[in-house]
Amino acid sequence: MIFPSLDSDASGSPFGRQLRDGFNTLRFEPGLEKDFRDYYLEFSRVRVQIAVGAALALMLVLVGFDYVISGEEGEGAVRNVVRLALLLPMLGLGILTLLHPDLRSRQQTLFGVGATAFGCVSSYIAVTAGVDGATHLFGASVLLVMFINLFLGLLFHTALFASGSVALSYIAMGALFGLPGEVLFYQTMVLIAAVAIGGVGVYTFEHAVRRGYLESRMLSELAQRDGLTGLYNRRLFDDQVSRIWRQARRERSPVQIILIDIDYFKVFNDLYGHQAGDDCLRKVAETLNAAAKRPLDLCARYGGEEFVLVLSDPPRDYAETLPERLRRQVAALGVPHEGSPVANVVTVSIGVAMVTPGEGRSLAGAVQMADEALYQAKEEGRNRVIFREAFSSITTGSFRAGRRRASDAA
Repeated sequence: MIFPSLDSDASGSPFGRQLRDGFNTLRFEPGLEKDFRDYYLEFSRVRVQIAVGAALALMLVLVGFDYVISGEEGEGAVRNVVRLALLLPMLGLGILTLLHPDLRSRQQTLFGVGATAFGCVSSYIAVTAGVDGATHLFGASVLLVMFINLFLGLLFHTALFASGSVALSYIAMGALFGLPGEVLFYQTMVLIAAVAIGGVGVYTFEHAVRRGYLESRMLSELAQRDGLTGLYNRRLFDDQVSRIWRQARRERSPVQIILIDIDYFKVFNDLYGHQAGDDCLRKVAETLNAAAKRPLDLCARYGGEEFVLVLSDPPRDYAETLPERLRRQVAALGVPHEGSPVANVVTVSIGVAMVTPGEGRSLAGAVQMADEALYQAKEEGRNRVIFREAFSSITTGSFRAGRRRASDAA
């Protein structure tokens, strides 16, 4: 269907459905969540690089400040040794995570764990310094809580866990090492306030980023939809199906490609007129699109009266029964077609390929296998489903060309 606004039902779009359903828990459907996290990595890349650099600079400033106050000897010198020995490697790991592609994909986890460990070590240093009378280091713990929430590029749940863990570790260590009661109470209130304020900030920011992501994807989709049916157009299909194929190859999961062709559509147009033909295309498209329920499922107008449906890792029983159910649902629309020799209503022929990407199996070959199955369905009388699961020895394009000649003759 065509979407009048970004806040419409948008049942044909996973982005529109997510906007409609909301995301107050800051979680999308699994397929969208993975795509969003990839998007967010790129979105926050520069900000996180600046933040890590600032953290390194801030730590060096604190070391210098502590050196000026405490001198070269005593507890201040010990704290600086501990700080540099433990915290510099953590910062080094953070920088390596930003530079190494394999580590970057795990940035949220590594940064969350690293920030928690960094904060616990900092809490130990600040508490032991406070017990010795150097209470100025408590301010660094407050800054660290705010930094984790607002500048490190962590998503809300990870940031809240890390900053909350830092605050709790400070409070627990303060009680364990004997900070004065009134001092610990005051510092506890300040830390709780810092976690709460930082949490509200990161929640608000992430919610806005998620909404912007959905709306930008929706706008991109609207520009790449077929104007008549509201389905994806061929260009977007080619882009999206390649992405689905690559992911299936990584996960070694099957892909189902379903090609659907309206039987004797040229005869229908000649008999009832192009307006009736457009209405027929819209009804069939809506029926097919209802089967693309999951985020990575894809339904597109392939060309003319032909449609394609791609399902990523469908359940076996669903994959086997869906094509026949679609054929029956189209017939059940009851669109009259007195010119069809196979039925008195509009029907479809369906070719199905079920393929697990791997060595020797290409996307072009999978589409060709579905094309061959569709050609066979039309050759055997139309209004039927042909299901294939293994590649045949075929010449790319021969079935497409043959089917076009048959379609033109009809």
